[in-house]
Amino acid sequence: MAEAGADLADGLRALLARIAEELDFNDAKGTAPYRLGMHDGLRFAEDAVVDLLRRHGHEAEAAERQIDT
Repeated sequence: MAEAGADLADGLRALLARIAEELDFNDAKGTAPYRLGMHDGLRFAEDAVVDLLRRHGHEAEAAERQIDT
């Protein structure tokens, strides 16, 4: 979680880290249709946060995962 008083970029980085944790947890549960749907939704959110950070001059990237290939 972002510390109180942190700027928006710090909050977005904390959110990005949390999304990554959820992706890893979800991916560890398997590839049932529900899990694949959750993965797609989480990846969409991850990509959106990465794009937002990059558009405002911050470095950010989404990790490649085996399930994405």
